[in-house]
Amino acid sequence: MRPTPLTARRTGAALAVLTLSAALAACQPLASTAPGAAAPTSAPTPSGQTDPQAGGSSTGDSTSNSAGSSQSDVPQGLENLYNQGIDWQDCSDGTSPFQCGTVTVPLDYDNPGGRTITIALKKLPASDGDAENGSLFINPGGPGASGILTLETLATALPKELRASYDVVGFDPRGIGQSTPITCWTDDEINQALTDAQNGKLSDLASIDTASSTYVSAQEKINLGAADAAACTQHSEVPELLDHVGTRNVARDLDVLRATNGNTKLNYLGTSYGTYIGAIYADLFPGRVGRTVLDGAMDPSRHWADGVAEMTAFKEGVLRQYVEHCQAQGSCPLSGSTDEAIAQLTAFVDGLDQDPLTAPGSNVTVNAQEATTIVRDYAIEKPDWEELTAMLTPAMSNHDGALMVKAKQSALAPQLPTTAEQAVSRANNLFMAAAVICNDYPDTAETVANWDAQSAAEKKASPFFGGTSNGLEAYCRGWGHRAQTPPRETHAEGSNPILIVGLTKDSRTLYPWAQSLTDQLDNGHLLTVEGPGHITFGRNACATAAMTDFLVNGTVPAEGATCAAEPQPAGGDNGNGPGGGQPASSPQG
Repeated sequence: MRPTPLTARRTGAALAVLTLSAALAACQPLASTAPGAAAPTSAPTPSGQTDPQAGGSSTGDSTSNSAGSSQSDVPQGLENLYNQGIDWQDCSDGTSPFQCGTVTVPLDYDNPGGRTITIALKKLPASDGDAENGSLFINPGGPGASGILTLETLATALPKELRASYDVVGFDPRGIGQSTPITCWTDDEINQALTDAQNGKLSDLASIDTASSTYVSAQEKINLGAADAAACTQHSEVPELLDHVGTRNVARDLDVLRATNGNTKLNYLGTSYGTYIGAIYADLFPGRVGRTVLDGAMDPSRHWADGVAEMTAFKEGVLRQYVEHCQAQGSCPLSGSTDEAIAQLTAFVDGLDQDPLTAPGSNVTVNAQEATTIVRDYAIEKPDWEELTAMLTPAMSNHDGALMVKAKQSALAPQLPTTAEQAVSRANNLFMAAAVICNDYPDTAETVANWDAQSAAEKKASPFFGGTSNGLEAYCRGWGHRAQTPPRETHAEGSNPILIVGLTKDSRTLYPWAQSLTDQLDNGHLLTVEGPGHITFGRNACATAAMTDFLVNGTVPAEGATCAAEPQPAGGDNGNGPGGGQPASSPQG
């Protein structure tokens, strides 16, 4: 393993991996989309506007499954790639009824005649054998999540109407999984990760999480990024890929996938970070936007570090609400004013690196990073305030960690790799999170001293979650592979309707981001979902029904449409950062 300079690390709020894989796995298949699901309020039904191009017309229709692109639509120099065929075959892993294939794309779109890489796809053919709406491409987020693995998980939970009208296609974005990957580790490191997993420990093969720690200076974060980038350059088959994994290139790849799958328009369901891909695609190719749903939306006009700072403040605010609720119950281990109670909780959690929580009869311990994650999950993500109080009371009063150890084990068990393939996939997710984000956002040119001062000020304002929001920005300076295009508003002028879905208490992709993206888009439409959580497709019956109606029939929810909150699936969403689905120790999104 690559050594880190720390023994004390906290997850904090600096990096956020936007994924949906684990969230979808926790969904109750099809139950939330049963007939009779509640329609959004503020309108009689979610039928305020109908896509004027819906209905199966082969001329300019958003669901056409005819030839992919006319020669005049193809960017110069890419004709052969846009017109290549896909040799769909039974998948080598034996999964059925899926089919697998690959598409060739340029490494560098500014040099279309240069080196190429491959994008791997997996298709779930339409259940009626017709796919009258063409292909529906899905992306679960990340950055770093595999669309192929997500499709396998999602398949049984897809609404029947959607399954009948589309071939559903998942893809691994460039650098990820079965596509031309980035590799940043040795076989020995993977074997060590498996050994650790057998002992109940989740290992990090990257330094990314360390970069989010309150206890690491900006210069140390820079050094960590440089070390990880050097490892990726050394071990990757195509090291130049590190400079070409940004979201704009993924969006260009997606247009090639659209064309090679025989679609004149792109029908797309993106969740969490996948909404960023969809928004950038719409801005680059507004005339090719078909039925597009962006669920748990990011705001492309915000710099990453600014977005993380907003999430930090949001989470700290919710934690304060929890403390006030806890103290009102009369059996709370936190005393004094709200500020004093937060200080007590922070000191207790920080002290767990020197004196971890234990449980009788177990060798499992809970350190500061793990306790921070538990507090975040139960105070904000799930939430379950009574259960959190029940855990904190014995832990803070008697240093009895039995309940926290149990919570850790419950969250950790599904994340421990049991095969080398799983360990490699997790390592790839970790590195790709940083690789994509660094490649998307130009350096802010802040000095190390300014970064450290910002961290100190944020820690003072948000004592529990603060002090880490610029961690990835410093890490990216060391990483070195940076974008040249600054964040900017996304308009997609002249596009078909785009449906944006936002949860009012989402701590990973904040509700104001969904509002902002809707306002920016020339033809954006917002569906509001009340309550906490992250991602609504498959998790909220009303929202899922509205999204399905839009994707299948082109029906746009009425302006102001709102879906009520619904109970979260059992066990909550233990993913990390604005995206969930990744191990608790990985970056947040």
